[in-house]
Amino acid sequence: MAHQLSPALRSENTYSLPVKTDRFAPSQERSQRTQPLMRKFEIATLLPCGDARTSHHLAPATDLFEATCSAFARGALISTPMGPVAIEDLYPGDLVDTVDGDPMPVTWIGSTSFVPAQALPTSSLKGLVRLVADGYSNSSALGDLLLGQNARLLQSSPVLKEKIGVGAVLTPVRDLEDGFSAFLVSPPSHVRLFHIRTAKHAAVYANGRAVETYHPGKGVEDLLGNNIRSLFLSLFPDIDKFEDFGALAYPRMSKDTLESLTLN
Repeated sequence: MAHQLSPALRSENTYSLPVKTDRFAPSQERSQRTQPLMRKFEIATLLPCGDARTSHHLAPATDLFEATCSAFARGALISTPMGPVAIEDLYPGDLVDTVDGDPMPVTWIGSTSFVPAQALPTSSLKGLVRLVADGYSNSSALGDLLLGQNARLLQSSPVLKEKIGVGAVLTPVRDLEDGFSAFLVSPPSHVRLFHIRTAKHAAVYANGRAVETYHPGKGVEDLLGNNIRSLFLSLFPDIDKFEDFGALAYPRMSKDTLESLTLN
């Protein structure tokens, strides 16, 4: 049975928090300091005890944090053993079909609002990518699919197996924009965006397309300071350290690199 997450936050999507400055800092230095833009995130987590918990967080409006919650737009249909379920109707513990194996439970769901009219200099959310069913080679596509630019699609080719030892890689959907089968759109009003994490990293079907579940990627923790690392992990109440995300199910690869391997 599908369940609704708690109502989406209706207040402004982002806003500034005051930055504390040293009272003895030169006035010129203080005037040059900017207030960081913060974004609201709603998180639903499957706890080890089997209960689900919803929490609300503030975090910087930067790629690191926004990528956690901006893969699927509201209305995306996720394949499950019970049939397609809208992304906004999934609940922690629900099973979803995976590309290469048995169904897996959803362990974490993150969401945030995308407001097209807001210009956020630090944000990675500049628009959404529409994948057109008629321009998609997979005949199983269930209508157009609207994704955030941080989503990655699974791309398969027998040539990949020969050259790198695996038959499929994950490519950012922003790399696939071609103005025909995939193009950037700016919705007329705010859109709720989602991402899900499964028990292990995987690819799930959204409107018939294979899209990865959330994983921060390899080595991300090495690039973060202690405070940002702690703030980031606070979005994931069910894990304690980056190693708990597990291994990537597929390599990640840009469109240019993929084409250099498969077209040469």
